[in-house]
Amino acid sequence: MYVPKHFAHDDHADLLAVMREHAFATLFASVDGEPFATHAPVRVERAADGTLRIEGHVATMNPHARSLAGARTMVIFQGPHTYISPTLYRSPGRVPTWNYIAVHAIGTTRTIDDLADKHALLMRLIANHEPGFNATFEQFDARHRDALLSAITGFEIVVDKLEGKFKLGQNRLADNVADMQAVHEEGDADRRAIAQWMKRLGYWS
Repeated sequence: MYVPKHFAHDDHADLLAVMREHAFATLFASVDGEPFATHAPVRVERAADGTLRIEGHVATMNPHARSLAGARTMVIFQGPHTYISPTLYRSPGRVPTWNYIAVHAIGTTRTIDDLADKHALLMRLIANHEPGFNATFEQFDARHRDALLSAITGFEIVVDKLEGKFKLGQNRLADNVADMQAVHEEGDADRRAIAQWMKRLGYWS
């Protein structure tokens, strides 16, 4: 993605936090020579050796499933984002803009097809999103559970390129109106999240 220097962010702890907080991601690949996207909840894990892995699953009937094995895949994590009115700047002549956080992760994909391995993957995903459901899933009739597992293709992406864009207006701090921070802190969930990141990054007190 296009990342001007003042918006580039390469602190892996911050990028990992965004990925985990916004784990409903978009996977991009080429399917039959055409760009193709799939939206899916994923699990992000940093191994002890520093390797970053993204895992999840898609429906086996999804055309994306047949193009995953060995493919280079981009996964986009969209963080908080918000409209910025030109009235929030002191200088005249400003135009509307949009502030946002986005993380792109790129790596090679391995598919997970064995039923036992898919079962383990699904349990990790459930534990990530709704831990209390694990016991319920384990009580499903074995044939029903296997049928559900047969309908999905698991994947694991070993990330070798990670880039973050934190476009938060940090290049225009001196031009902010006095209540720019308050506007964010009193706004919707996205604005409040951006306010928290501005504080975390030391731009606001």
